[in-house]
Amino acid sequence: MSYQQVFGGGTVTPALDSYISYTLTGNLQLVWPQETAANSNVAAQIIEFSTFTTVGANVTLPPANMVSVGQFLIFNNLSGFNQAIYNNAGVVIVAAMAPGAVFFLYLQNNSTAAGTWFGFQYGSAIPTPSAAALAGAGLLATGATLSQDIVVAQFSASPVAVGVVQRAQLLNWTGGAGTFNLPSSALAQPSWYVQIRNSSASTISVAPNGSDIINGIASLTMQPGDSAIIVTDGLGNWYTIGLGTTQPVFFNYQAISVTGASNPISLGTTPGTGLNKISYKFTGVLTANLVVDIPAYAQTYWINNQTTGAFTLTFQVPTVFPGGLTPAGATITVPQGVQAILYSDGANIINAVSGSGLSNPVTVAQGGTGATTAGSAVTNLGGTAIGSAVFSAVSAGAAQAAIASPSTADAVVFSLVF
Repeated sequence: MSYQQVFGGGTVTPALDSYISYTLTGNLQLVWPQETAANSNVAAQIIEFSTFTTVGANVTLPPANMVSVGQFLIFNNLSGFNQAIYNNAGVVIVAAMAPGAVFFLYLQNNSTAAGTWFGFQYGSAIPTPSAAALAGAGLLATGATLSQDIVVAQFSASPVAVGVVQRAQLLNWTGGAGTFNLPSSALAQPSWYVQIRNSSASTISVAPNGSDIINGIASLTMQPGDSAIIVTDGLGNWYTIGLGTTQPVFFNYQAISVTGASNPISLGTTPGTGLNKISYKFTGVLTANLVVDIPAYAQTYWINNQTTGAFTLTFQVPTVFPGGLTPAGATITVPQGVQAILYSDGANIINAVSGSGLSNPVTVAQGGTGATTAGSAVTNLGGTAIGSAVFSAVSAGAAQAAIASPSTADAVVFSLVF
């Protein structure tokens, strides 16, 4: 039997089923239903693929030369995988029919078993929502997907009445002292949040509504430069996320031993030292001149050099940090036994006080005596042992004895004899 165009061009269709469903566990070869033989895997006008467990199973169409042109098949992919459809010669017609997609195939040429099939997506059995329709506060449709969206609103006039419609916005304050009044927690409902930044030079207040509280208190003060996400549980409580805590003391301290330390020491990478320390005490034995690399940003450093060994301790900002390479700018060497206040401008190490720092005791070069006793002070200032003895004598007799002068009685006798 031949199904060529011998009936005036009308579609000649075998006894097709109207609908059939397959649960695929492997590749499927479709056949046209025949009246003279029992058939399996027959093609129907509407063919559904239900969930299958074999990934990569393909569907191959029956011979095209057994039906007339105009024959059509509708495929509905209800499985969880992409599905490929091939003609009878193994050439792909639909490379990847996505889960939920519906494809319409019709025959254009039936001169060969492969034939010429044309296919297009007929629709989708699984609704595809519009991303733009789903984009609510804090979300932005970018094509078919949703992305995070933060709208920045500027404020400088106080007070600011924060509305529920401002969910997920960043409210940036640029005025003087001001107040942000939050909406009722119950009205905002759980998980509602807003973001507030204080970009001014003054403090601002964030005030909850009525009896609501924020971080357990009646209102929140935000310092210049502070920012936070403020979220509610809908039960009268507001909480901040990312708000820095106010530190009552900003001074911190770190002791570093130079014994056995590699050269240079990096205040950014040396285990246990860390960054942003203000006061450093260096102890231990120097076996060579040692360099201390300081991070390339502005900071103040209080240095106490209590090392021993006849070598130097020099502070620098390296051109590549860390690594102790060529200094980016000026360096400073802090002598042993000296405490110095230094600061960095990001490239240079600068002494914050006049001179090179004061030792204890203050050296003669720094305007002191370099001693802890009067006798040692006189000696350090150039006095001889006799001068020191006279300076520290507790009586006139002791002073005379120190310079080996005659006593008063001896002087009288000597006068009479003369």
